[in-house]
Amino acid sequence: MSKQANEQRMLFSPLKVGDMQLSHRIVMAPLTRSRSPNYLANSHNALYYAQRATPGGLLISEGTTVDPTANGYPDVPALYTIDHAEAWLATTEAVHRRSGFIYAQLWHVGRLSQPQYQPNRQLQVSSSATSARKKRAPARALTIPEIKTLVKAYATSAKLAIEVAKFDGIEIHAAHGYLIEQFLNDNSNFRSDEYGGSIENRCRFLFEILDAIVEAVPASKVAIRISPECNMQGVKDSNPRALYTHVLTRLNKYNLSYIQLTEPVWGMWLPGPPHASSKLNSYRPLLNNSKTKVMLTGGYTSEIAEEALKTGRGDFIGFGRDFITNPDLVSRIQFGKPIAQYENAGSGYYKGGKELYSDYPTWEEQEASRFLLTAKL
Repeated sequence: MSKQANEQRMLFSPLKVGDMQLSHRIVMAPLTRSRSPNYLANSHNALYYAQRATPGGLLISEGTTVDPTANGYPDVPALYTIDHAEAWLATTEAVHRRSGFIYAQLWHVGRLSQPQYQPNRQLQVSSSATSARKKRAPARALTIPEIKTLVKAYATSAKLAIEVAKFDGIEIHAAHGYLIEQFLNDNSNFRSDEYGGSIENRCRFLFEILDAIVEAVPASKVAIRISPECNMQGVKDSNPRALYTHVLTRLNKYNLSYIQLTEPVWGMWLPGPPHASSKLNSYRPLLNNSKTKVMLTGGYTSEIAEEALKTGRGDFIGFGRDFITNPDLVSRIQFGKPIAQYENAGSGYYKGGKELYSDYPTWEEQEASRFLLTAKL
């Protein structure tokens, strides 16, 4: 693609997001990859993120747990002790050496965990004693003191991420049926105290977390991921319009770095939802703080992303699975190269070593390999 054509594409126009000056609007969305044994980020993770870093580009880390009760999957990284934070330094330094930016996503899975991932094999926790799976025991409802402890845990994790691990910012995962959404939605929150009942009460946990975090680190380094009306993993609200109108309207007051609106697609490279008619579009006008940018994520191609930017539905776009198989995704989009979509990629999503993780070639490496093969013939 010509330089002139790229200059006319909004995907490759600069954007100020929080404290960052981005040189393009393609973001690597958070992707759980389960390559961090003992809950510690490692040199292999550092290589993976560095491969996908670009000058002035933003990466968002996989979900990092904020508390011993937060985990629900094997080999995911944590970020609630000094050791956890220092383990992430190799990754953040590798990304920064490539002049890129990286945010840490803060995560608690709530009832989606299981006893084998919990301290002393205790029951997983949630807003109420509910289950996300038919054959899984219900979670244990958090007590109010435990809720207060978790609020502090999020703030501690954010502080460790910024001050010790040297992330450029943090993203609160408040989407996709995990713990915060288990509090927000009325089919998973049956509490009768100040954390249940009314919309304001069900939102209390989220905003206590947010208040604690922006007290610990600058709001310009804080972002949040929200999935209005997503209805994922058994979580659903009887009046989502009222719920998410309340949430998004209140978020305007915080001067956050960005708000990520996500509408995920499950399955191997299925086409994304009909983005131009997405239900997320009706929520976009609620976000009217010019300091807080809007990221859209969920099955986007470069063409659909460009259209979303030009129509003002979002300010920048998160790409997920295409980054798995294309470490040079930004370059491929910029220069019109084919996007690699490997049929066996799914088998390496959540397990393994370097295979199907850090061994995917760039376009140049693919072409060099073909050239060498031809030369040998």
